[in-house]
Amino acid sequence: MQRVAILGFRHEAMIACPFLTDPSTANIWRGAEILDQSLTTLTGLTDRFAREPDMEVVPLLMVRTLPGGAFARDFYDAIKQESLDLLRQHGPFDGIVVANHGAAEVEGLGVHGDTDYVVAIRAAVGPDVPIAIPFDMHGQVTPELLGALTVMSCLRTAPHRDNYETSWRAADQLVRVMRTGLRPRKMAVNIPIFVPGEKSMTSFEPARELFGMLPDYDARPGVVEAHLFVGFGWNDLPWCGMKAVVLTEESDEQARDLALEIAERTWAQRHRFGLGMETADIRDGLLRARDAAAGPVLLSDSGDNTTAGAGGDLCFVLEEALDLGLVDIVVAGIFAPEVVAACQAVGEGAALTLEIGRHISAAPQPRTVEAVVEALGDRVDVHRFQNLRGSDGAWARVRIGGVVATFHAARVSFTGPGHLEAVGIDPLAHKITVVKVGYLHPAQEDMAARHICLLSPGVADLDFLRLRYEHIARPSFPMDGAMEWTPSQGLFGPA
Repeated sequence: MQRVAILGFRHEAMIACPFLTDPSTANIWRGAEILDQSLTTLTGLTDRFAREPDMEVVPLLMVRTLPGGAFARDFYDAIKQESLDLLRQHGPFDGIVVANHGAAEVEGLGVHGDTDYVVAIRAAVGPDVPIAIPFDMHGQVTPELLGALTVMSCLRTAPHRDNYETSWRAADQLVRVMRTGLRPRKMAVNIPIFVPGEKSMTSFEPARELFGMLPDYDARPGVVEAHLFVGFGWNDLPWCGMKAVVLTEESDEQARDLALEIAERTWAQRHRFGLGMETADIRDGLLRARDAAAGPVLLSDSGDNTTAGAGGDLCFVLEEALDLGLVDIVVAGIFAPEVVAACQAVGEGAALTLEIGRHISAAPQPRTVEAVVEALGDRVDVHRFQNLRGSDGAWARVRIGGVVATFHAARVSFTGPGHLEAVGIDPLAHKITVVKVGYLHPAQEDMAARHICLLSPGVADLDFLRLRYEHIARPSFPMDGAMEWTPSQGLFGPA
């Protein structure tokens, strides 16, 4: 019987977010309970391994975090040490799946978080045990990470609708390696393009073409799998940027040539990366939604996008909605513990005076408003979104004039109608709903009659030219718009 361990963490860090990632913003599952979560990032793995009667899956540790600031150092160190201890206690293993996202960062570590973790696992299990990783396209790949892993897969849709398929591919590659002893050759190119996920959605060009071409590379003789990483462009770190990565069966030359080709095709499209969805500034977007023929109209507060790791504490959109005197509008998911505490003190049905806009992740814009507490709760109870640990926080739903707003004692990410239902809001009953995302997530896309992406301020600002970069490799695009570059300048292999 061959034994495969599953462990790791999925963390997308926004280092500009002032709120560090710690146990309060993470789900931690151990042993058999991992397989009870029905996460598509895991079910693809386990379904593929289930086809192999002589393979035993051994779930060890899985940490799923709310996107946010870097890992608190002591929290990361504890996860890493427990992972290494579990590998020693339950090993030996014939294969390892590290179910990481790829965009993890750690407070004060000085190196890419996922790289540090996987390199430590490689050192613990030795050079011969194959390691597979199902990455998110917004992760990063470094030479050291490339050297530590054996095979990999990467998401190819944004919004992400292929988590299951991506984890299946990682497991399938691992099975092949374990059966045949194959050790793929790996080459990559760092492409100095910085774009947010909203400008690289696969619903629009050029990402639709670039990610759509990858299966054609996979189908070439000798290719294990080809990858394109958007990366996490908000982070001002030396290892950030887009990446082309190719794994081949035995040819370094083929892996190199195809990685260069993918990088060249991507670089040629750099000026086409843009916002394909409807966009507007806050005021104009609210007015367009008000005047829309039908709803629900979903507005995304992109600058405070908690699914990219922003703080979720900004009230700019709420305050503008109040200034415009809008009605039949919901503004959901505002992180404001002090507002929740004030509402709890008076109880449901009570009127009170609130101060909103006491921002932490942007300049404060305080305002006093008269509100009525419509509902209170201890947690956002959404079983389908168990990865969102912020759901454990208390919340208050209040009415301020014609606006319904939800405030939360913990940071939350509202990514589907179930989150609205969990705070007592019918997602289809209001003409306008504002959520703190950038592009809509699949369930939101499916419910919206119209989507307007608000170009709002915040640490998740979609205009990278307004951000300050001091640590990335320069020149990079679009910051150095007239730069010249050839793919061979970014070529790297495993370290």
